[in-house]
Amino acid sequence: MKILSKTGDPNIAEVFVAGFRGDPGLMAEFVDSRDPNLPKKDKWVIIVSTQFGCPVECLMCDSGGNYRGDLTAGEIFAQADHIIGLYPEGLASHCRKLKIQFARMGEPALNPAVLDVIRELPDRYDNPNVIPCVATTAPASASAWFDRLLEIKRSIYAGKLFQLQFSVNSTNEKERDRLMPVPKWDLLQIAKYGERFVEKGGRKAALNFALTEGVPVEPEVISRHFDPDKFCVKITPLNPTETASESGLKNAVPNSHHIMKELSLKGFDVILSIGESRENEIGSNCGQAVRKLKAQNLRTTFPL
Repeated sequence: MKILSKTGDPNIAEVFVAGFRGDPGLMAEFVDSRDPNLPKKDKWVIIVSTQFGCPVECLMCDSGGNYRGDLTAGEIFAQADHIIGLYPEGLASHCRKLKIQFARMGEPALNPAVLDVIRELPDRYDNPNVIPCVATTAPASASAWFDRLLEIKRSIYAGKLFQLQFSVNSTNEKERDRLMPVPKWDLLQIAKYGERFVEKGGRKAALNFALTEGVPVEPEVISRHFDPDKFCVKITPLNPTETASESGLKNAVPNSHHIMKELSLKGFDVILSIGESRENEIGSNCGQAVRKLKAQNLRTTFPL
């Protein structure tokens, strides 16, 4: 792995782009992130890529397109190891919450190596408080992957924190297919898996909705399918990516108050997750750093 660029603010997030296997077309990005209200010894978030590009090609994400396959377990670990190596030895093992988030470039459920990484995390970083975080569209072809994930969670992470987040984005299946054009679990299938995955008293699975103008999110549908004791709802703004702009998508979070209120009345924990505005200036949304670097390289190779 060779670091090609680093951008950002160490007080919020620093985005790294790395090249792999000596192939200029194989680039992936990863992020050293922090909560500005907490020191790293209390909470540290490392966000890694799992694929070169992404085969899903969501309409709001810059990671899609030019898909070149999976990263190996070693290549995924190399991203986290690089960030951890920038800090004093022992910080990772003593951190109260070390979250490794599989949520950058790629759909983690389509890469079997992600399971190997999750299985090894506590031993590799000698930290019983390491928290895997899987963000997924729940591809239909990955059912066996999800069964193995459940086995790992029950055997290695029993009684420990484990964060599972489903990118739902709409309660209308046709809209979900338009926004995330891959065969995937419907709401009922997500609900059934969550019932198996979430232990009594354990961390709830998150249903993530990046609210978009004209895209229905109906609290009644969510309540009909999901148990608020097993699921929480996460509301996020539509990130200002080039792909979202090209797709004509517009952020609808400012009009989300009634949705949040109705869901709360139905017993759901509702999280409004709006990051630092400087994150958008940094360009720390999925796929932006690689896309920007590729464009720079293209301009250098073929100047106007």
